Amino acid sequence: MSQSSAPQGTPPSEPGETGRSRREPLGAQFHRLLGAVGLGNLGDGIAVVALPWYATTLTDDPFLVAMVGAATRLPWLLFALLAGVVGDRVDRRRLMVVAGGAKALLLAALTVVIVLGAGSIPLLIAVALLVGACEVFFDNTAQSVVPSVVSRSQLERANGHLQAVERVLNSFLGAPLAGALLAVSTAWAFGAQAALILLAVVCLLTMRGNFRPETDGEPHPPILTMLREGLAWLWRHPVMRPMAIVSGLSNMAAAFMGAVLVLFAQDVLGVGPQGYGLLMTVTAAGAVLGALVVPSFSGRVHPSTAMGVILAVLGSNALVVGLLHSIPAFVVCYFINGFIITWWNITLISLFQRLTPDRLRSRAFSAHRTLSWGLLSVGMGLGGALAAVLEGPLGREWALASPFIAAGLIGLALAAAPALVLTPRVIDQALADAEPESTPGPGAENSQGSASRQD
Repeated sequence: MSQSSAPQGTPPSEPGETGRSRREPLGAQFHRLLGAVGLGNLGDGIAVVALPWYATTLTDDPFLVAMVGAATRLPWLLFALLAGVVGDRVDRRRLMVVAGGAKALLLAALTVVIVLGAGSIPLLIAVALLVGACEVFFDNTAQSVVPSVVSRSQLERANGHLQAVERVLNSFLGAPLAGALLAVSTAWAFGAQAALILLAVVCLLTMRGNFRPETDGEPHPPILTMLREGLAWLWRHPVMRPMAIVSGLSNMAAAFMGAVLVLFAQDVLGVGPQGYGLLMTVTAAGAVLGALVVPSFSGRVHPSTAMGVILAVLGSNALVVGLLHSIPAFVVCYFINGFIITWWNITLISLFQRLTPDRLRSRAFSAHRTLSWGLLSVGMGLGGALAAVLEGPLGREWALASPFIAAGLIGLALAAAPALVLTPRVIDQALADAEPESTPGPGAENSQGSASRQD
């Protein structure tokens, strides 16, 4: 589930943010990165449907199914800080290549296991943990590379493109493709994902340039020193700390629903694998619309206002789905969620990239995601446990609906946070105090193909 003195509610312009800079091509380097992210997300879109569905063929226990989903997110709690330190010490493109290659090998091995009929829940959880660890290094580093290949004034547009490609390929195409592949064989679904991740690695190998973080020519300090520096910077920052906490609690609420979503679709909405895949495309359709529309207005809506509206809508939609138990309500609410989550991502990622110095970007981003994404695994476990505990007294239908209701209440409570903590004044002051950087970095190209650096 990204502003200096300007009228309250109106983010000030960034240096160099002119109409001409917004129209400049994003460059070949960005499009290679976009291709890698897109192929990876198409593969991940297959896994989002195939992994929990395969788990339900091994068990119908909601807690065990939730544990498989939690295993894919737990690595953000375990390895994100390490990934951030590594990403601030090495060439970030090469780190993505290694992580992507390892992920493809793991998925290929899982495909063989399924073909041999040797699958089990413990094995699936172990593979999910290892694949999730690879995703931590890949995804965390990808966000840190973006400001190195586009200028500051192009961040919203670049992040909008990334969001559009991610949603189109992850859910809009990946989910129905997963349904079709599952109808043939579970092995086909995971084999296809492995092949797509390998193609993503090939795209990364075509990128040229040095993608090491800027260090002013000084040697890297010890790993523990770098780790403490990144954590301290995030924790002391007046915007980044509360933003990470709010994001974490919001993601935890979303994970309540995600923990039982496949069982909710099967046992409450009454859909099969292809129907489940189609339901997952609803969010993607809303997200695609958001990626096309949000960049046109996000600069005119203050991040504080945007966060409050988004959290209130997400909470309300969760309550509607949890209380109505109908496919039409699900479709409408998840379409809106897709749009609103894209608005959230573009706003927060652009804000993060502007506030964070390049030398700290991977560490700060990983510290943020340790909390915000790490709580996904906590939410998965709590959501599955809640449904399992309530199934006896409430019956299966309302037990599976209870995580949606709990998520809705949490979301509505969080909607007050921007008005109380992440106010326009706090965010504007942080942007005014942010260290000015020259971007794009060493891996970037301007429209003529040469290196370009812009304040």
